[in-house]
Amino acid sequence: MKRTVLIFLAFVFLHSHLFSQSRPAAPAIDARFWSGDSSFPIVGSCRFFEGQLLSPQECTKAIGDVVNFPDLWNTKKENETGLGYATYSLLVLLKENHPKDLALALPQMYSSYRLWANGKIVAENGTVGKSIAESVPQWRPQTIFVDLSGDTLNVVLQIANFHHAKGGIKEPIYLGTASKMQFKRTIASISTLTQGITLFLVGTFFFFIYFTRSKKNVTLYFALLCLTWSVRSMFSNLYLGIAFFPNFDWATMVRIEYITLYLTMIWAILFLSQIFQYEANIFFKYALVFCNLLFTIYTFSSSPRSFTQWLNFYLFASAVLLLYGGFTVVRAWVNERVGSGLLTISIILGLNIFAFDIFVYEGFSAYDPFIFSLGYISIFVLTSWALSMHLGLIKSKPSPTTRLTYDDLYKKE
Repeated sequence: MKRTVLIFLAFVFLHSHLFSQSRPAAPAIDARFWSGDSSFPIVGSCRFFEGQLLSPQECTKAIGDVVNFPDLWNTKKENETGLGYATYSLLVLLKENHPKDLALALPQMYSSYRLWANGKIVAENGTVGKSIAESVPQWRPQTIFVDLSGDTLNVVLQIANFHHAKGGIKEPIYLGTASKMQFKRTIASISTLTQGITLFLVGTFFFFIYFTRSKKNVTLYFALLCLTWSVRSMFSNLYLGIAFFPNFDWATMVRIEYITLYLTMIWAILFLSQIFQYEANIFFKYALVFCNLLFTIYTFSSSPRSFTQWLNFYLFASAVLLLYGGFTVVRAWVNERVGSGLLTISIILGLNIFAFDIFVYEGFSAYDPFIFSLGYISIFVLTSWALSMHLGLIKSKPSPTTRLTYDDLYKKE
């Protein structure tokens, strides 16, 4: 009898030991020090269920891997593909007297998702499915409110991607008080909308000048640059255009985002080369224009899943453009082109802002819509002021250091 009892106890011990080994304790993200004064990035370890679309109840019974959140699937899989579907389960620990009116700021995800907070569906973007036929992609960053009475926040996030080269989530989800998160969202939307409207008006103005007063190519290039970036501001980062048109086709939106980037590069190259004719290198000029034309044609003729996988290669071409632009404006500065100081300052500022924009896209820095909008508006306003002086639209004192004229820009010292 004793032997039977001992065998039974040993069996129970081994079974419980093996079961505990296969089902590790759920990792938690500690936010008990968070006071609510600023937004809290939900970053840390979580449970990950690859190839499974699970509900919160199913997550408690399933066995998953422990991974860092957020992450892109391309860095996790051996074949570096972002295709597939998966579920994240995150546990956030809060202090007992945490703020009650909470909200989550949800970033862009690749390419559709469904999110639960404490067992309740609070956000969806597109349609999550297990195949390309079942899923519908959508990008619409949003801020949602959550009702949280306890001291824990359980987040379950389903993501599916069959349409983009990247899969998963690149940026963290932010937790904060509802009032502050909504205020931040409003400021971001207003600043982005202001940027788009301002650049549209500036571009329209110089288009009018080109057709009525000045037939100089530099005017046309700048007008096209303003209008292209105005469109891009509505279909990138915050994707504010999708907020106004929720049923806008996702593939068309992605094409607009990429093509406006390539066209912006073309207009910027031609504008820069026209402003500083004697400093510009004709080989780099046409090589960069040709490169961007190829990317534009390829984006028009292929699927988002295909053309988005070449973005990292394109960023290399962008780096070459930044170096080329920097070298050109430095030469112009050294050669002391009379009246070109304002343009040189705005171009250098533009190169830095655009470089920082690339760093944000790669995940090296956080995106701040207000700073970016203010920076781009300042760049285009400074450039339009200098160009207006160059075209004689703005009168100034007849001094060679304050009056920007066509001869001043293009004469050799």
